[in-house]
Amino acid sequence: MVYNKYSIRCHPLSRATTQGLIASAIAALALFAGVVPTLSPQSPILFGSAASAQAVSDEEVQRYARSLLAIEPIRQSAHAEIRRIMRVEEVPPIACHRPTNRLPRNIRQIAQNYCDQALEIVDRNDLTITRFNTITVNLQNDPNLAARVQAVIRQLQR
Repeated sequence: MVYNKYSIRCHPLSRATTQGLIASAIAALALFAGVVPTLSPQSPILFGSAASAQAVSDEEVQRYARSLLAIEPIRQSAHAEIRRIMRVEEVPPIACHRPTNRLPRNIRQIAQNYCDQALEIVDRNDLTITRFNTITVNLQNDPNLAARVQAVIRQLQR
């Protein structure tokens, strides 16, 4: 067990858990920025715009990893609340680049709050949404980048 800088007790995650976190976070976070059409982690990522293969600096990897770690609990909480309200296992697609009025009324505010918080976190970590999306796309095709992000996440969780 470790304590983070805010004196919150944290249990370090296993390698498999960290990899799962990254995979689900990438799928979900790509969604909020409009990279994918659905929340399903099994859905292939399809892109309407070209992603830059520009190198990702160590500092950007740090910023990206901090963003993932901060957003993931918010995403999980929003999904749990939506599942509870709607009494379903599968959450409707939430794409933050789309108007929330396409969602059922009873979950719109939850989705909007999630999107607002996620965008704020990315901004607070000194990444633009465009750069965040580019890194997300590059992670899918660059095992070295994925390993770098995983290593930083493990380091941040200590």
